[in-house]
Amino acid sequence: MLRAALAFAAVILADAIVPDWDGVAPPGRPTRLATHAGAVFLGTESGLYRRDPSDGRGWSLVLAAEPILDLASAGPELFIATGAGLYVIAPGHDAAQRVPLGAADGARGLAVDDAGTVWVATAGGLFRRARDGREFARDDGVPSGDIAAVASAGGEVWVGIEGALYAGGTGREFTRRLGGVELGWFQLRGAARSGDVTLLGVASGVWRIDRTGARQIDLGIGEVSRIARAGERVFVASERGLYDYAIAELGTGAGRQALSVEALGLGVDGAKLWVATERGLAAFALDGGTRPALRTLQTPRDSALVARLRRAVLEYQELAPARLTEIESRARWKALYPELRVGGGFDRDGDWNGGHDQTFTSGALHRLADDSRSKSHGYDAALSLVWELSDFASPDDPLAVSRERRLVVSLRDQVLERVNHLYFQRVRALEQLAALAADESAKRAELELTAAELAAQLDAWSGGVFSRLEQSSLLEDQREP
Repeated sequence: MLRAALAFAAVILADAIVPDWDGVAPPGRPTRLATHAGAVFLGTESGLYRRDPSDGRGWSLVLAAEPILDLASAGPELFIATGAGLYVIAPGHDAAQRVPLGAADGARGLAVDDAGTVWVATAGGLFRRARDGREFARDDGVPSGDIAAVASAGGEVWVGIEGALYAGGTGREFTRRLGGVELGWFQLRGAARSGDVTLLGVASGVWRIDRTGARQIDLGIGEVSRIARAGERVFVASERGLYDYAIAELGTGAGRQALSVEALGLGVDGAKLWVATERGLAAFALDGGTRPALRTLQTPRDSALVARLRRAVLEYQELAPARLTEIESRARWKALYPELRVGGGFDRDGDWNGGHDQTFTSGALHRLADDSRSKSHGYDAALSLVWELSDFASPDDPLAVSRERRLVVSLRDQVLERVNHLYFQRVRALEQLAALAADESAKRAELELTAAELAAQLDAWSGGVFSRLEQSSLLEDQREP
C-alpha cells in the first residue's frame, strides 16, 4: 500500500508541473527538434516539418526523408542530416537543398561550434565547413570510416567512434580522449560546457569531464535522446520524460522530473524550452535562473478532484488495483479450493429369444413357435471433490497472474497519463479563456470549443463522472459568465 501511495503521489506531482502544450500532434514520431528563424522545426521518422507557434497553423512538410537523424541551426542556415545525405535550408529558400559531401553517404549527426564551423558525422568520415566557407571538406584528424555522432560544447567538438571519443575543434587537433568505451557510451546525444566542466549526453547517460578526469553517470531514466543547457542547468530528454538538473548536482541523484511522458527532442529558444513528444510540443517558460517556471495545482480542493477523477477512470475502465489483487490472492491459494466433479450414467438392456419347429402328429403337420423377451435399465450418479495439492509446489498460475498484472499496470499508467494530460490541458484552456479581453470573440469561441471537447473526452474516459465532479469544483468558477 505504501508503494502504491508513493507511486500515485509521484504521478500527481509530475503532472502538477504543467507546461504549455501545443495542441497540434506531430505528423510522425519525433526524432529531433530545432528552433530556427522564429519557427520550430521537427524532425520525424517520416520527414522534416515546420511550424510557427504564433500563427496557430498546423505542420507544413519541408523535406520528405526517412528518418531525420539530426538538425543544427548555423546562423541563417538550417542543416538537416538524413540517411540519404545532408540538406540545408538557406535564406530565401523554402525548400531544402542537397549538400554534396564527396564520397560520403548519409549524414549521421551535426554540430556547430562557437566559431560557426559546421561539423557533419557520416559513414565515410568527419566533414567540416568554416563559417565563411562554401564547401565541406573531410577532417583527417579523426580516423576515416563510420563516425557514430558529433557534438559541440562551446568551442570544443566531440566525436564518437565505436569504442572511443575524440575531442578537438576549429584550429585544434583531434585527440583520443577516451578509449574502450562500451556500447551506449559513445553515441553522442548532445554536449554542454560550464566553466571547466563538460557534459556529454550519450544514449546510456551522461559523461562528466573535468580536470580530475571523466566520469560515467547513469541517470537511471532510460535511454537518453537529447541534452540541452540553459544557464547553469541542464535538461535531459529520455524515454521516461524530461529531467532538470543543476550542473553542479548532476550525478548526485538530485534532479527533478519536469515532464512524465517520453521526451524525444529539445530546443532552447530565448526564454523558452521546447520539448518534442508524440503528443505534441511542450513549452516551458524559463525563469530568471533558467529553470522551468512551474504552475502547481491551484487548491487542495482541485487536487482532490484530480485524485477522484483518476479513481473514477480506473473503476470505469476496470483497471482498479483491487481487481488484480483479488485474482492474485485466488491464484496463490488455488490448491485449497477443491475441484467439484459431477458425473451421471444411464444403462438400458434388452434381450429377445425366439425359435420355430414343426411336428407331424396324428396325420397332421403342426408348426410350433417359442419366444421370450426381457428388459432392464438403471441409473447412476457420482459427486466428488478433488484437491490438487501439487499446485502449492507449482507456481505456474501465480506467475501467469503476475505477468498479466505487469501488463495491466503498464496499461493503467498509460491511461492515467492520458487523463492527466487532458485534465491539465483543459485547465490551461479555461485560464486563457478567463484572461481574454472582451473583444476577442473569435479566440473565446475557439477556447470554449477546446474546453468542451476536452471535457467530453474526460467524460468518455470516466463514464460521465468528470462532469458530475466538476459541478462542485473550482474549475466551474474559472469559466466566463
